[in-house]
Amino acid sequence: MTPTKSRAGILARVSGFLSGLFREPEFTCSDCERWARCGLSPDVACVVRAAQLERGDWKLRRQARALSRTVGPM
Repeated sequence: MTPTKSRAGILARVSGFLSGLFREPEFTCSDCERWARCGLSPDVACVVRAAQLERGDWKLRRQARALSRTVGPM
């Protein structure tokens, strides 16, 4: 691997990590645990969204996803 490619890979991982940590504090459909299989349009009245907001664990999942993109296989 050339130094240029390794630097670009490192910078891509760091930027992915930072963007995941500093995203908007609002809940988005991509934070939902059912986003991949939902198929519904985003809606404020979504029952699953309300349940996840009440539990409050969506922020931890967002941070874990950002970390897994950064620390993934090299």
